[in-house]
Parts: sequence; C-alpha cells; structure tokens
Amino acid sequence: MLNETHQPTLADCCRDADLGARILAIHSQLAGFCPAVRRIAVAVYDPGTQIVRTFLRSSADVDELTCYERPLDEVPSLQALAIQRQPRIIDDLATLAWSTSAHTLRILASGYESSFTVPLFSGTQLLGFLFFDADRKSVFTSPLVAQLMVYSQLIALLVAHDRTTINILMGAVRTAMHFSRFRDEETGAHLARMSHYAKVIAAALPPAIRLSDEAIEYLLHFAPLHDVGKIAVSDGILRKPGHLNEEERAIMRTHVDHGASLIDAMLGEFGLGELHHVPMLRNIILHHHENFDGTGYGTGLAGEEIPLEARIVKVADVFDALTSQRPYKAPWSVDDAFAYLEKHSGTQFDPTCVSALAAERETVMLIRERFQDVAEPELATAH
Repeated sequence: MLNETHQPTLADCCRDADLGARILAIHSQLAGFCPAVRRIAVAVYDPGTQIVRTFLRSSADVDELTCYERPLDEVPSLQALAIQRQPRIIDDLATLAWSTSAHTLRILASGYESSFTVPLFSGTQLLGFLFFDADRKSVFTSPLVAQLMVYSQLIALLVAHDRTTINILMGAVRTAMHFSRFRDEETGAHLARMSHYAKVIAAALPPAIRLSDEAIEYLLHFAPLHDVGKIAVSDGILRKPGHLNEEERAIMRTHVDHGASLIDAMLGEFGLGELHHVPMLRNIILHHHENFDGTGYGTGLAGEEIPLEARIVKVADVFDALTSQRPYKAPWSVDDAFAYLEKHSGTQFDPTCVSALAAERETVMLIRERFQDVAEPELATAH
C-alpha cells in the first residue's frame, strides 16, 4: 500500500530497487501534489504472443485485478492507443458502466472515477500501458497531464531498461550454449511451453501464497534457464541413450551448481548486477530437481523449504517433458501426464502446484496448441 508519509525525490525513484518499489516511490512523490491519484499500474505487452498482462501496481485494493491477461486485439481501446501512440483521458469512468471488461469492472468497483492511460514505447517497440486512476471525476487537467507525462517517460525508461537487461542475459546464455555446442532435448517450444505452464501454476495458486504479478513476470522469463548448467556436462553423459550409472548420475547432478555459477559469472561479466529478482533465478536453477519429500537434489530440501518458484518450475518442466516427443520415448497423453503428477504429488511434487496446473487444463491445452514442436535432427537425451 502507498505510504503517503514519505515523499521521495526522482533520484529515489531511480535507485537500485525492484520495479514494484520504484512505482511505489513514484506514487509517493505524486501523492504530494495530487493525492486524488490513488493508483498507478503497468500492464506489459508480450510481442511474441501479442498478449497484454498485469505487471505492476501501487495500490492494494481488495478488488484489484491481478494475474490477468488478454490478447491486445481483444482490447480495442488499448489497441487504438498503441496504434495512435496517444494517451487517453476518461473524466468520468461511470460512462463505462456498460462494459463487460473484467479490468474496467474492477476499476469501477474500487471506487475510481477518472483515469489517464499512456501507451509505453521504447523506440517503435510497444512495452505496455501505464494507468493513473483517481478517486474523483475530471482530475486529469492539462497542467497535471503535463506533469504525469514526465513520470510516464521515467516509467517507460525503467521498464525498457528492465527488459533490455533480461534480453542481454538470455542472449548471453544462448551464445554460451552455441559456442559449447550444447545440444539437449529442450527445444525452444519446450522451453516456451514449460515457462508458460509455470506462469499458469503461479497465477492459479491460493491467494495466501500466490506470487505478485511482478514476480510471475520474472518467473516466466527465468524458467527457461533452469537447466543452463548442463552446458558443463559432457556429451558422453548428457547424450547417453541408456540409463546413467551411479558415477554418471553424480556428474549429471552437478549441473545445478554449474548453472548457478554460470549465471553469477554472466551477471558480473556483462554488468547485469542490477537485474531484479536474481535470487528467484538462482533458486530455480539450484532447486528445480528437489523432491517434495526431500529425496531430490541439489541440496535435499523438502516441502516448503524448497523455494516456491523451484516447486512451480519442477511441475511445469516434468509435465511438458512427459507430454513431449523425445528420441527415447513417445509423448504421453495429457491425461496420463496429469495422472503421473497426481500419483507423485506429495513425494516428487508440491501438491498445491499440481492442483493449480490441473485446475487450468483448458489453458494448458491452449499453450500446447500455441507452442508446437518443430522437427529437429539428433536432439540429445536428457536425464
């Protein structure tokens, strides 16, 4: 919730903190000269899927819309702002009472009466949308809008910088894989599916343990890096067609430590120390092979000792591995994969994460349809 007793400067807003904290700092400063603006929110645009989803907010209203996404072309009002690259003022939100949009209805239910919306761009690339919502009608006068456009530019820079930092890290990882001639069964489609399954699980968890929209966005980006440490494992082990012996399994298990070390080195080498949620990334890499009953690896954690993001990624990764074609097996049916997760719920898997994915079966099927495998020769066997 916004702390109105603290009035930071713009320099405070730009210090090394996660984006959510920066939005709170910006809102705290804004409250000093326009307390009627009770909410700032950012929705991000994913150009790959053309989906807009909730990301950041500075309020904690009971009716706040979270874990929400829509294809941009299904939100004509926002699509028009993106095309025109122009902001929009609504002086009386009651004129939208006829709307069936979940977002609009939640805004009205929270008592907001006027709004100012700005499309955010980095060059020609649409980043998302910035929303200022006020608890009175006709708040957004020309002088206030001029001030808010300065904040809009700052927030656009923060979001663009955040995206650029993630893209640099992902590019560095892909380059390392290329030059190590790393080959595994983890195709681009697999990584896309499992990362979206992870997002689905995170959004469907009970509210008491659910991650924030900001954290879920990072989970989506970080999940594909879970097995990056396999580039340090020899082909003789990584691509062995049969079962590994005990010594080979021990070497294979070192990939989680190698992965964490590789990421740490890249963050330092590429000057990405300001990347937010690095502990989440390291947790995913180090702990996605932990079992809920404590029999897994890297450190033998059990139950809720295992970081939630790692428990989520484990379920998402195994589900997609089961339902995907591999050189050593045919794909399982979705029913059989869900049955496997349920059978091993509480031993291999966090039961809450299994239930969350099972409850979103329709979304799972849409993800499978959206990210389909393309045949690739000689894909490696994983263990």
